[in-house]
Amino acid sequence: MKRIKILLISALCCGVASEAQRTEICESPNREFNDAMELLEKGYYGAARAAFGNFAAENKSEKILSTEAQYYRALSAKKLNNSDAPSLLIMFTRECKQSVHRHDAWFHLGDYYLTNGDEHEALTWFNKAQEEKVSGDLRNELLFKRGYCLFMTGKHKKAIAQFDRIKGSSEYDSAVKYYRAHVDYGNGNLNEALKSFMELEKDEGFSSVAPYYIAHILYLQGHYAEAIRYAEPLSGGANKRATDMIRIMADSHFQLGEYAKALPAYQRLRKATKRFSRTDYYHLGMCQYKTGEYAEAAQSLSQVTSGKDELAQNAHYHLGCCYLKMGDKKRARVAFEAASRPDYDKAIREDAHFNKIKLAYELNFAPFDEIVGQFVEFTELYPNSDKRDEAYEYMSKALLTTKNYKKALRTMESIRHKNLKIYTAMQRVAFYRGLELYTNQKFEEAEEFFNYSLKYGDYDPKLKARALYWLGECYYRSEKKNEAKEQYVKFINAYQASELEEFTTAHYNLGYVAFNKKDYATARHWFIKYVSLSAPLEPRLKADAYNRLGDCLYVQRDFKVATEYYDKSLATYPQSGDYSMLQKGICLGLTKNYKGKTEQLKKLIETYPKSSYCANAYYETARAYVAMEQIPEAIYNYKVVKERYPRGSMASKAMVQLGLLYYNNGEYDNSMAFYKRVINEYPATPEAADALAGLRNVYMERGDFDGYIAYTNTLGAFARVDSQEKDSLMFTSAARLYMKGEFANALPNLERYTSEFPDGRFSIPAKFYIGDCAYMQGDTAKALQSFEYVAKAPRNVYTEDALLRAGELEYHSCDYERAMSTFQRLEAEAEVETNKVEAIIGQMRCMEKSGDAAECIVGADKVIGMPQASPEIMREAKYLKAKSLIALNKGEEAIPFLRELSENTKSAEGAEAKYLLAETLYNRKNLEAAEREIFDYVEKGTAHQYWLARSFVLLADIYNDKGETFQANQYLESLKESYTQEHNDDIAEMTADRQASWDKMGSATLPE
Repeated sequence: MKRIKILLISALCCGVASEAQRTEICESPNREFNDAMELLEKGYYGAARAAFGNFAAENKSEKILSTEAQYYRALSAKKLNNSDAPSLLIMFTRECKQSVHRHDAWFHLGDYYLTNGDEHEALTWFNKAQEEKVSGDLRNELLFKRGYCLFMTGKHKKAIAQFDRIKGSSEYDSAVKYYRAHVDYGNGNLNEALKSFMELEKDEGFSSVAPYYIAHILYLQGHYAEAIRYAEPLSGGANKRATDMIRIMADSHFQLGEYAKALPAYQRLRKATKRFSRTDYYHLGMCQYKTGEYAEAAQSLSQVTSGKDELAQNAHYHLGCCYLKMGDKKRARVAFEAASRPDYDKAIREDAHFNKIKLAYELNFAPFDEIVGQFVEFTELYPNSDKRDEAYEYMSKALLTTKNYKKALRTMESIRHKNLKIYTAMQRVAFYRGLELYTNQKFEEAEEFFNYSLKYGDYDPKLKARALYWLGECYYRSEKKNEAKEQYVKFINAYQASELEEFTTAHYNLGYVAFNKKDYATARHWFIKYVSLSAPLEPRLKADAYNRLGDCLYVQRDFKVATEYYDKSLATYPQSGDYSMLQKGICLGLTKNYKGKTEQLKKLIETYPKSSYCANAYYETARAYVAMEQIPEAIYNYKVVKERYPRGSMASKAMVQLGLLYYNNGEYDNSMAFYKRVINEYPATPEAADALAGLRNVYMERGDFDGYIAYTNTLGAFARVDSQEKDSLMFTSAARLYMKGEFANALPNLERYTSEFPDGRFSIPAKFYIGDCAYMQGDTAKALQSFEYVAKAPRNVYTEDALLRAGELEYHSCDYERAMSTFQRLEAEAEVETNKVEAIIGQMRCMEKSGDAAECIVGADKVIGMPQASPEIMREAKYLKAKSLIALNKGEEAIPFLRELSENTKSAEGAEAKYLLAETLYNRKNLEAAEREIFDYVEKGTAHQYWLARSFVLLADIYNDKGETFQANQYLESLKESYTQEHNDDIAEMTADRQASWDKMGSATLPE
């Protein structure tokens, strides 16, 4: 109990009349003693002390009077509050043990210490004094003061016992009643205390203090209106009691629900005290909330949330309500999330839990697709909740908008009682999960989910049709052409398929399936249907379809109509018209329009001087001149092929034709020179075999058979007539196994062939097949050795594929320098456009792996500049360029690429790009823009959860930098609850580091 200042009324201040009574002493003939007593009676304590001291010193023989003089001298010192009074009184009690004043002296010792505020020491001396042995008029005073000391030292029960012994004494009655009331108040006997204080209210000595206690007791008893009536007139001062009365007024109005009256009282209290507690802030915030001052309420309630108790939970909940009233759903969601964690108030926890999920749904804030699972969790945690039906309704809606398809599907499978909406959602979610995997080129995994979606295909016919199409795409990309065809046909015949954007592409793909199988009639059927569709078609694909139609008719020898389709292709998409012009020229030649052919091919060379088809154009031009018997022009064009494109596949063919032309013209030396060049420069190729046959004719024309035999003997097994048949048979046998896909059996047979015929006629294809077999069986070292052998050989039909495979294997073995060199050669020599594209892509990847950001940008720009690059490759190139720009501290230049990439967060590059965009903006101190990007990321969703988690950590940094550490911490808490760690990543470590750092920097906690 608080220390209470002693209340001594005038009745308690006793004079010394009783002790200075002039009895026998006054009649004593010793005048000096009498004079000292007179001074004492008149209150001249200093003079009395001196007089008694002199008397005692000079009259030691007068034992009685000398003893009396010592007592009164000590008493005078006590009246003067002299510091030596205690020693004088103690000396008296020791030296005058028989004196009648000994117990009075102990009383005065206690009174001295009481006057000087030492109740413990005072009680020691009061206890030595026996009330029956002290002077009569001191008895009640002794009992009262002893009781007071017991009260002040916390011995209330003993104090009451002392007070009871003087009950009825008028001079102490009010004081005793006051202390008894105080004891009752402290012991919780409020009714008894209130009764006493109300009686004391009318007492002159206690009327000023009793109302404070009455106000307190009425407040504690819940009589708030009465408490206010007492407290209000007492609240005007600047002391602690007035502050207590303001608090009683504020809390009483609050308890009565009179928030408009409580609010100004709490505002006064905040100004009046330095100890405005968390509870006070809570009450102030609630009053502001109830009176519509939501912004002010949010500020007040935020002072309460630092604790981990029911008050903090309640404050978080109403903080959420404030933000809702202010229209700030983002902060409301965070506050409700905090209120939903503790279990102090179950009703608040339930309501906050529901509001948190509901707001997350309304804000489309489900970064880890936790909404569906949270609604399921809510219905299981609160099976009897009045919000259960509403939760199911929201859950059904959330399933239709979920982004994390993998997690959502797992959640739906766990729902015990599924309804129509759940099954519909499962169909949708499985489909989009498959599409997500397809986007990341995981085709076999995607197949599984498209098939899963088709299990529930009856719920949404359009989605069923799309699943059929994309399942066909997976089969097509996995080289399962028959299965792909089956799915495409099912898709085209599916209900409502014609309304889907995939409808046109399915026709195009069916055309290619048949075309690759050399079923040109079927291919023509689908390509015609494709180009005849009324829906708008992509020009590049439409032009390609026209080319394939031309090719089908070319094979079927309908050259006139083929030419028409090549013209349509050129008109539709001139950017890739070089192939159309080449094929049209060839068709013109086949219809014997040789002049038209040469003009067409000349136009191709002029229009597309860098085309990979230029070598073919010169070659075909030469053939046209041969047909027109313009041999010099033919020779010129064949030589152009040989000289300008020496490493191309047409160079060896051109030289064979030059040998033939010179032979036919009788120029045997020139003919022999070109044939021998082919044999020497392109050994073990079909052209070399043709050249050898031509060379034989030259020797025969000259009649030099021995010369021919001598020459062939220098060429090894390739040219020996007796071994050619064995060479051919052995290779053909091994090649058949390879063609059937029996790689394990084909490999030893191919190796046996190359061992027996190291320079055999088929050594190049055999080496390539060996490389392919080894690759299929996982022997990358042997595969690389074989592909490099083929690549180093003179130009042949396998050169480009060997270079491509070798570059890929070198890249995957981390030999980026060798891979770079290989891809550079492939780019220089490639005649097939797709191989040239792959070469440029390979170079870009090598540059990125080498860590040279500037070079990587050069490589990426080359890829970006290629219209033939697929969307996936274009995405990769822009991603690598953006990352390289960031590495070079050119974040501003990277932003446009990051924005474009981040439009599709389903891809791995897009997911990381979205984070990098926000991080780049954050590093440039554009916090608001960075925050907007992160919330947009949350809305878009992604399967690549790590980058979304990194974005959440960044979002926490943003809020911390803005001084909103509460929000920052709540986002990290949300991350800890929702994110599932991937492969021991660093998210948990980053979260823990930040929270520990922010906790150290946090402000001191408010008093409770």
